[in-house]
Amino acid sequence: MSNENKTLIKKHIDLSWNKGKYGLLKQIVSRGFRYQTTFRDGYRDFEGYVEYVEDIRRAVPDLEVIVEEIMAEDNKVITFSTFCGSFNKPLFGMPANGKIIAFSAASVWLVSHGKISEQTTMVDLAGLQKQLTA
Repeated sequence: MSNENKTLIKKHIDLSWNKGKYGLLKQIVSRGFRYQTTFRDGYRDFEGYVEYVEDIRRAVPDLEVIVEEIMAEDNKVITFSTFCGSFNKPLFGMPANGKIIAFSAASVWLVSHGKISEQTTMVDLAGLQKQLTA
C-alpha cells in the first residue's frame, strides 16, 4: 500500500504543479479534499487548491516541482520537494524580480480509499524571501 500511495502522490504533484492538468487531478483526490499551506490561513477545497496552484504557475510560468524524498506508512505520505523557476509576476504581495528561484517545501499527505484526502505543506519562507530581496 505504501508504494501505491507514493505513486499516487507523485502523480498528484506532476499533474497539478508541473502540468496544470486539473481534470485528471480531480480523479485522484477525494470529494472532500483539503489543502493547507504556509502562504495562506485555513484550509481550501479542491477548487481553492486549483486557484492557488494557478496563481503560482502564472507568477512562475516555468515552475517545476522536484520530489527530493518521499516516505510512506499506512495512509500517510511525507514529501520533501524543491520548487524552482523564474519569478516573473508578483505573488502574495511579493514583487517579481525575474530571477530563478528555488525553495524547499515539506508536505504531509493523507490517502483514504485510494484517493488523496488532505495535504498540508510547509514552505521555507525565509529562504524564499532571501532570494526575492537579493
